[in-house]
Amino acid sequence: MIEVVQLCYIFTILIAISAFSLQYLARRKNLAVTNQFIKGRMATLFLALILLFNVCDFLILFLGSTLGSASTDWIYVVENVLEVALAYVLIGMERDYLDTEERKGPAAFFAVIAAVIFWTDTTYTAGIMITSETVYTAVMVVLNLLPVLAVAVFSVHSRRSLMAVSRKSLTEGYFVIYNLVFIFLCVVATVSILDSRTTVDYVGNDKEIYVVFWFLFNLLNFFLVWRSCQTVEESVQAETETPEAVLNRLAEGYHLSQREKEIAGLLCKGKNNNDIAADLFLSPNTVKVHTSNLYKKLGVKNRVQALQVLRGGNLEE
Repeated sequence: MIEVVQLCYIFTILIAISAFSLQYLARRKNLAVTNQFIKGRMATLFLALILLFNVCDFLILFLGSTLGSASTDWIYVVENVLEVALAYVLIGMERDYLDTEERKGPAAFFAVIAAVIFWTDTTYTAGIMITSETVYTAVMVVLNLLPVLAVAVFSVHSRRSLMAVSRKSLTEGYFVIYNLVFIFLCVVATVSILDSRTTVDYVGNDKEIYVVFWFLFNLLNFFLVWRSCQTVEESVQAETETPEAVLNRLAEGYHLSQREKEIAGLLCKGKNNNDIAADLFLSPNTVKVHTSNLYKKLGVKNRVQALQVLRGGNLEE
């Protein structure tokens, strides 16, 4: 039975590799996608962290006896820090989708939390910190709860913004699922760590639970990336008007300048401000000014809404 579960987990990791590879290819080759956040740097980091989490769980669950308890404990330390990194990247994905500026506050918050968790778990694993199981359990629960609360607060805060900028319920649904999955992952990972560090067995059949969880989640990630690319390919084939013709029509209808038209075309290709600045030999601040003027003429507030207008090809009523 254990061999079957192990093979299923290996297949699950292959799905995670496929999702990461397809997303990285879409970003590297600048392929057209329906959801621009799929091509973002944060999306790449998110899928990479998920894959790393899969590998860590595989080492713990199926090679733990071979590696030894000492090595397994250090892998748990890595997973604790990975939880914090996932929280930060998840918020970054939603921030990129909303096209809001990155603030230093969240980055500093997660950096401090990761440092505290790493120090606490490292000193306890190395035997430097001597404390009771009850105290250790309470400390780890509180520390792992902080990233969950941060994600929950940001998710609630961005809910109205997501509803305002997205006409695709599927995209909104994915973000909801990602937040729920992250919370579940933190709970399961924390309980598993406490299982290994204390005498209490909180979860039984953890191998089967992890296999089912990661299989469904990795399949979800792969479907999102694949569908984003597949939908574009199908829609392009069905489109009778060329992208250049749509852009020319919109540029005339919205009275776009030549520079704004160039920036609009690059936005449609998935370029960010830094890429646009490099292509047009402009400074990022100059691109930001032109982009802001473009948004005003299109009657939108951010990149997502602008792309909906530019790719939809329809003038406002």
